[in-house]
Amino acid sequence: MEFPLSYYEGNLVFSQDDSSWAYYEIPGFNYDFLANEEKMSEFKRLESFFWQINADLHLLIVPEFQSVRDKYEQYKETLSGPVVEAAISHIEDTIQVLEQRHGKEGTEYRFYVGVKLPDTDREKSSFFKEAKRLLQDFFQFIHDKSGIEAPEIAEDVILRQRKNEQRIFTKVAGRLTGHPIDEDTAQWLIRRNWYRGIAKAPVLKPWSPEYTVHYKEYDEGAIKVRRPKYRDVLRLTEGKIDESPGRSLIVKQMVGGEEKEGHVAFLTISNVPFEMTFPGDEYLYAIQGLDFPVEISIRTETMENRKALSAVRNKQKELKDQDRHAQETNNDTSLTVIEGRLESQELEAHLQKTRMPLLLSSIVLCVSAPDEDELKRRTDILVDTFDDMGIRLEQPYGDQWLLFNEFLPGAKRYVTDYIHYMEPGTLAGGMFGATKQIGDGRGFYIGHTGILNQPVYIAPNLAAQGIRGTKTNALSACFLGSLGGGKSYNANLITYNAVLSGAKALVIDPKGERGNWAEDLTALQGHINIINLSSDPVHTGKLDPFSIFADSPKDAQTLALNILTYYTGVRMDDSERFPKLGKAVREVSEEQKFPSMTAVVNHLRKSSDMTSSKLGEHMMTFKELSFANLLFGDGDTSNSIKFETALNVLMTHDLELPTPETDPKEYTLNEMLSVGMMLPIGSFALKFIQSDRSQFKIVEVDEAWSMLNTSQGRSLSSRMIREGRSMQAGIYLITQNANDLLDEKIKNNIGMKFAFRSTDPNELQNVLKLFNLRDTEYNRSIISDLENGHCLMQDIYGRCAVIKFDALFSDLDKAFDTRPPLERRMQKEEVFV
Repeated sequence: MEFPLSYYEGNLVFSQDDSSWAYYEIPGFNYDFLANEEKMSEFKRLESFFWQINADLHLLIVPEFQSVRDKYEQYKETLSGPVVEAAISHIEDTIQVLEQRHGKEGTEYRFYVGVKLPDTDREKSSFFKEAKRLLQDFFQFIHDKSGIEAPEIAEDVILRQRKNEQRIFTKVAGRLTGHPIDEDTAQWLIRRNWYRGIAKAPVLKPWSPEYTVHYKEYDEGAIKVRRPKYRDVLRLTEGKIDESPGRSLIVKQMVGGEEKEGHVAFLTISNVPFEMTFPGDEYLYAIQGLDFPVEISIRTETMENRKALSAVRNKQKELKDQDRHAQETNNDTSLTVIEGRLESQELEAHLQKTRMPLLLSSIVLCVSAPDEDELKRRTDILVDTFDDMGIRLEQPYGDQWLLFNEFLPGAKRYVTDYIHYMEPGTLAGGMFGATKQIGDGRGFYIGHTGILNQPVYIAPNLAAQGIRGTKTNALSACFLGSLGGGKSYNANLITYNAVLSGAKALVIDPKGERGNWAEDLTALQGHINIINLSSDPVHTGKLDPFSIFADSPKDAQTLALNILTYYTGVRMDDSERFPKLGKAVREVSEEQKFPSMTAVVNHLRKSSDMTSSKLGEHMMTFKELSFANLLFGDGDTSNSIKFETALNVLMTHDLELPTPETDPKEYTLNEMLSVGMMLPIGSFALKFIQSDRSQFKIVEVDEAWSMLNTSQGRSLSSRMIREGRSMQAGIYLITQNANDLLDEKIKNNIGMKFAFRSTDPNELQNVLKLFNLRDTEYNRSIISDLENGHCLMQDIYGRCAVIKFDALFSDLDKAFDTRPPLERRMQKEEVFV
């Protein structure tokens, strides 16, 4: 048989049989964590597309083999900053470990839809002109088949098909959010077929099919035509195919100078149950639960309702004749005939009521492996998987090469023995496009997911780039969960990798758990600034608003007023006391050469106004606490904190933060002072993100609940997150309570989300609300049953999956582990038992 394609351009594919196809890539959508009502909504969306498209379709589900090295070579091109050499060294070590653990290639499923375009319209003409044109077409056909002339495509045909494609694109984009493939993808969809079970198919770049331009003279004038160079397209089919096994193929390909072979088997669906359960029998989605990749090609032809009714009624007559013949010969009518008559009657009634079309569908599955034994194992598992859903698979003898060609874009259905009359809902119920994939597919490795242990890659600054398919442009992220689940560990891992790639980071560490980083993170030695604030007099005033914002008096006044209102409990609507606090801050800022919080307190105390004096005395209660000197400076800004290195850690050992569950009314003086300290610390972060917009920045806030638990802190956090979007900065909030983030101003500006184990019913409800997931028992159990280091991740595309974070290297594991030494030792002992 001849190669079915003659030419392609953009997303248009022109076939040897003069048909034309337009191909689109369909983004995957999250499915596992949808409630039944939401799954039904996805079902209706797909059913509507198959019902209304009214064109022949070619659906492809294909695994794309992602080379670990290729991913990281692309990642290398994005590196910048002062630690590029260390980053490259880390990348090489990472590649080596990942290839040992997961193999040199990972698999990501891609979804494509090909739509057959209608025949190009011809202008109306006289009978003689039409007869002449038909004669010309006949001679052209003879020339094509005899080889006298190469096949050709008229330029106006290409233009008209491009217009047809635009109409089709409106439907595909509207229902499936698909987008046209490019020529590299078209090339890959062809060439990959000859590399099954062997290696990733190389893509020729830059390359497009060649053609020559000719002009054909007619009475009406010259017509411009293209004659594709057929042998040029055949370059994409290099390789040998051995059909001798009968029920499989052996593909042979030259890779790296030596011949390698892969074993490929094609299976067809020979029986589809009349009734299938939805949700439950998502037969297309089921392949993603297997531990090996599977390809699927589906070809459909639309039979309009009137013809479908006629076909069903003819089938009824046939079954009725079989039934009558059995009775006339005194034989029992077979159960198959009886069931067939009942089902055909139900289908007839359904078609009359709904006016839906039928889809003449054939479904082909492909399994490949490096050797024959592994191929048999995989085909047996695939057959059993579909058998559990009542779907029978067959591995046809002698048709393997024909089925091989059915996967090619622009080809036709070659095997007609397995055509099924399907309702649009039967095809939609397979859940074409549903995916278990997670992450950005680029950037650096953070862990793995699924039964295949698929590597998960993220690029933290990608959301702001306006990438197609993303559901958010927010750079911020949150890490939720109970104590010991892995929140801080994994936020640290992402921040570290981002710094290696060129980001600048500020880590706010109220618990003082990261003091070891200067020694343990050897790749960043000389580029880590550990700022350890304590009650030591040398740190006096480092958190004073007038020191933090020495170059911005207005910001200093705002922060000072926020601190005063928090400690005094004065609300903005307190018309007596609030103005007095504002006046004191303003007068000190404008009138004193070296303003400070100490000066503000003294100004209040010395006031002749009794209310102001009482407020000043109230503040003195806090000023006299052991570590209050951090907040109450003397106006000296010469020793202010600077964030000039790639990674900056701001630690505050002496803070006595209460537990998140403690009622603010029950805070001790030290606890209240500690929570209030988070306001100036957060202001440091705000100042940090406002620097150099061209630089991607990360602010990691541990114990973020201590800021989010106050109205002043929530306002500051919201401002940080909002400004982070415009200043190319991501705010990473680490907290135990999802409720802290449900404020719409914060929730809507968070991109990636990571939820670690939690068992509290209210917290589970809040986590699911934050993720925009339905509150179902299944979703609750997923989060409550998570192991340490595992989390539910939601990426910037809105997809959700459970992932296992993995630092890969013991030195990083040691640096980021915040557990007590005894707990670490016990876990290691459990591992080695």
